Amino acid sequence: MKRILAVIMSLCLWTSCKTEKEALPMVFPTDSWIEKSPENLGIDAVKMQEALDYLASESGEDGLDEVFIVRNGYLIYKGDSIHKKHNIYSSSKSFTSTVLGILSDKKIVDENTYAKTIDTALSEQYPEVRLKHFSSMTSGYSGKGVSRWNEPSEDWSWTPYAIDSALFAPGTRYAYWDEAQMMFGRLLTLSANKSLKTIFDEQIGNAIGMGSYDWGTENDPDMPEKVLNNGCTGVTINAEQLARFGHFYLNEGNWNGQQLLSKEWVKKATQNQVFAKEVADTDRKKVDGRGCYGYNWWVNDKMPTGKWHMPDAPKSLYYASGLHNNMCFVIPEWNMVFVRRGEDGNPEKGKPFVYNAFFKRMALAVK
Repeated sequence: MKRILAVIMSLCLWTSCKTEKEALPMVFPTDSWIEKSPENLGIDAVKMQEALDYLASESGEDGLDEVFIVRNGYLIYKGDSIHKKHNIYSSSKSFTSTVLGILSDKKIVDENTYAKTIDTALSEQYPEVRLKHFSSMTSGYSGKGVSRWNEPSEDWSWTPYAIDSALFAPGTRYAYWDEAQMMFGRLLTLSANKSLKTIFDEQIGNAIGMGSYDWGTENDPDMPEKVLNNGCTGVTINAEQLARFGHFYLNEGNWNGQQLLSKEWVKKATQNQVFAKEVADTDRKKVDGRGCYGYNWWVNDKMPTGKWHMPDAPKSLYYASGLHNNMCFVIPEWNMVFVRRGEDGNPEKGKPFVYNAFFKRMALAVK
């Protein structure tokens, strides 16, 4: 009798585990996301809330209003303002590098394409710069003029496409430089003869259900007829839309069986691509991407100091990062996408510090 009971219990346990596993495969949202409790996805809700409370304590007034958490494609947490649209600032850069991935897959250009072959005006000052240097912030490109923001900066001039002398030889230093990113977007537009938004939407945006959104533009006096989406900022979306972008990357460029972007590109873009030994001596030198910056994605890897970018966060983690704490984290080992957005300033202690501490707490919630 005991043996029979043991067999029955074993079968029940096996059936329970099998059912739970089969019930929660990786899914993809259609018009909306399937919502589940954190427990359904193996998350301790109490501990997750403790982690979120910590993040709120280190954030501005927007707090958790635009937080959106997805695991295995199921929505397990949403703030009260997830449909509020605003600029995601430098998180837009990850959209721009995705366009390079699309054009690479289509064999129009790739990361090793010389910029001068797209615009010969770059031949004299930037003969060795390739597109990979732009996407990894190691190009050394700078435009003429000073900041348009009434601050002491050489970056973000009114004329980002007016070619100035190089800050450094390509690949030798790291400089988080928005003018270079704007030129990068311009080069991609020229190579495909389409705007960044058009390229992205035709290949990816429409397929993943991005819906209606804006991508800000810049003017180039030499090409008034071209629509130039800003390569470094201006994507205006909501938390739900940004989560779709993250979920697309979590699934290595695949959306519900459609391989829209090659796995090879996703892997390249989300691993370190900065091997320069120095940060350039500019007013942006506090931003250090050595060892932890891919193709417009921040990655959790070792920096020159030997320390991990976020030592207590999952090692597979990578993220898009924008001004005002507009973040999209992809965590492959958890099958999770974590979005936090707002218009309330960056964390005073710095994003790497705050999010390292946050994910250390989240790790206690993930079973």
